[in-house]
Order: sequence, then C-alpha cells, then structure tokens
Amino acid sequence: MRYLTLTRTEAVEISDGRIARLRCGLDQSGESVSPFVFDALRDDLHGKARFSGEGDEFPDQLLAAAQHEIEDLIDQHAPDLSGARKDVLEGKASLVLHQAISHGGADLTMLDDPGFWRYVAIAYLWNFAVWREHGTLFPKPRESGEPNASPERGFAVYIDGRRLHECIPSRLWLRVNMLGGQELDLAFRAQGSTDFWRSHILRVKAGEHPGIVRAMARRQADDSTRLTTPLLREFAKQLNRTLQNLVPAMLDDEAADLLVAELWERQLQ
Repeated sequence: MRYLTLTRTEAVEISDGRIARLRCGLDQSGESVSPFVFDALRDDLHGKARFSGEGDEFPDQLLAAAQHEIEDLIDQHAPDLSGARKDVLEGKASLVLHQAISHGGADLTMLDDPGFWRYVAIAYLWNFAVWREHGTLFPKPRESGEPNASPERGFAVYIDGRRLHECIPSRLWLRVNMLGGQELDLAFRAQGSTDFWRSHILRVKAGEHPGIVRAMARRQADDSTRLTTPLLREFAKQLNRTLQNLVPAMLDDEAADLLVAELWERQLQ
C-alpha cells in the first residue's frame, strides 16, 4: 500500500513550532487564554510528508473523519481532566482510529513503519495528543521554583514514532488490535486503567496473546474483580513467570481464561 510518512526530524520540528505557538497563548500563571486546538493540522506539513510503499493509496479521508470524531469525543472535556477519566476516552478514541485504519486496508509494512505513525500523529491526532498528555507539555511549576526539564522533549515520545507503545496513534491502534477482533468494548470498559494498558498490556509479552489480553481486560473492567495497582503489578509478575514455561500461542480462549483466572484469584484472596 502507498501511504504518507514523516521523518522524526520533521515531526519534532513541526510539533515544537506548534508548542511555541501554544505557549504564546498562556498567561503569567501558565493558564491558557486561547484554545489549544489547531484547526488546520496539515497546513504546516506542506512539502514535508512523503509517500512510501507501492500499490493503492491509503485513503486519508478515513483518518480525517476519525480525527473529527475523536476531537468531538474530547471537546467537552478540559485538558486537566483526571487521568482515569482520560483513559476511558482514550479507549473510545482507539476504537475510532482502529476502525479507520482497518477500513483503509492498511498492510503490515505500513503498520510497522514509524514514519506512518508520525504522520498520523502530526496530521490528525496532534490535538488529541496535546489534550491527552497536557500534563507533560504544560507541567505544574515545581515548589522549588526551578524550571521543569524541557517539556517539548518529554512530549516528543508521543509523536515521534520511536516507541510504538507510547506514540499516540500507534498505541491507540495496538490497544484495540491486542484484543484480537473480539469484545472490542474492553478497550474502554476498565475505569482508570492507564497503568493497566500501558504497563501490563502494551509493553509486555502477554499483550501479544489476545486471549490473555481479553481475560485480563474483562476482569479489570468488572468492579468486583478489578485489581489495585499494587495487586495488578504482582499479578503481572506471576503471569510473566508462568508464561516463561508455556507456549502462550498454543492456548485457546478457554485455557487462556483459566490461566488468568487462577493467577487473578490469588490477588483477590
């Protein structure tokens, strides 16, 4: 498939320029006095995005429609919304983006290309990234009065495509893709699960096995079985040790659910 890409240098340069414009809209206390949303995200990409791949061209209009739907999701929610509530909206946004990319017929080469994810981050999901990671970009002043380390550098991980489990569009895609095409509402049903998805699904081997992911997400979405962060971390350690002695790909859904159930129950006792 033929698709547009950005280099990391171009993506970071564009992002830094936008951040500088956002900072011009801050008052002395650091509060925004103007909207933090950019209406024309593709205007400053002119001459920078380049095609890669061969064959049919990926229909960018699907990404444009996803952008509008995702921005509508967050439109009424302030950027200082709690992380727990933001995570639910991230889960819903992940479904929107996954559907758009799937319907466009994206192939594995495209999905494995950081340049594609950089392009999506800058051309379509930059406003969502600023809203989702607002605390990184506009950190609260330190009590000591010392300046914060460069927020731009901290924010770059969310748009530069170097880590697919951190870059905003790729992590949205992965969050749904790891469910294996079933029970897709699990992407947002678990309340306050930023640590659950980022630390215990996206970054670890268990996330490669949809049956295990669904079994975990199903329990974390249920108020009666949800694990606190410390218990979830202990579960993850035990699961990781268990998977070292198994071939997870050989587990069917029933076996995966039984495995997760046994280890999960230990934490609830």
